[in-house]
Amino acid sequence: MRSSTPGPELAALQAAHEARLAEVDPLVRVSELPEGRALLDDGVGAVATTTTTDSLWVARRSHALHVRAAAPGDAAWGRVLDDWLAELADDPAASDDETAASVTLASRDTELVAPLVHRHFGPASVLALRTLDRPDPPQWRTPPDGVVVRTAGEADVPWLLERTLDLHRWETRFGSVPERPDARASLAPELAEALARDEGWTWVAEVDGVPLAFCQVNPPEPASWATGATWLAPAGYLVGAYVDPAHRSAGLGRVLAATAHARAVDEGWAALLLHHAGVSPWSAPFWASAGYRPLLTTWQRRPALRPRGEG
Repeated sequence: MRSSTPGPELAALQAAHEARLAEVDPLVRVSELPEGRALLDDGVGAVATTTTTDSLWVARRSHALHVRAAAPGDAAWGRVLDDWLAELADDPAASDDETAASVTLASRDTELVAPLVHRHFGPASVLALRTLDRPDPPQWRTPPDGVVVRTAGEADVPWLLERTLDLHRWETRFGSVPERPDARASLAPELAEALARDEGWTWVAEVDGVPLAFCQVNPPEPASWATGATWLAPAGYLVGAYVDPAHRSAGLGRVLAATAHARAVDEGWAALLLHHAGVSPWSAPFWASAGYRPLLTTWQRRPALRPRGEG
């Protein structure tokens, strides 16, 4: 059964979904359903939306399915997915590499995963959360010998820009972040603006005056687009962290993360959140060791549909 806009049945599913997730993961804050096409089938409902963006970190066109489930069943959830994917065939850009299909779930809501995998969705990115109710171990808070940690300033912008471009290129390896020839032109003003607005929230680790690593955080107000995913507040967002590949596993990332955590605690924040690639062999284990755990996982196909004649 389908309806063009969310109605009473989907509103009831929203309430049931919230109650179920409160048991699955009480730190997840379920957002209100957006306006869009509604799809309903035997205790599973969803709203389909389409958005466009100029962000470097996601496809320019995204079809998203916002699922609500009272008692998830593979059959009903699979039918909702199949109806949605059939509708995407009406988008002439669905097979373009800059068009994605995505479903974001509470990471611990594992009952909904198998039908996504069976339809060739992969875990593109994870929104991870760290509560700030415990300190980092002493060895994290002490810089390695010869390492100096300082706040970044305007003079660091060129170096920070190059390293952020390195991060962008690294993320493209995992399939969800598109390659963008115009990345430099987009990142340069964003980085300068954030550094000026969030003064004191970017740190650089250097040896003999040579910068080797950085960590950047957004305070609660500019981070609200991400931190609304949890009930914990106030919360900040760790925008990015980089360590020179030749100096990985030398403690630079640990001391920068601990520096950010300590400052956030001093400000009275309850949590920090960050995104990392779902299958990164570096990011996932490092942030887990730093106390972050998955909150939301975005499952994605990019392109949304395979071009005709492929696979």
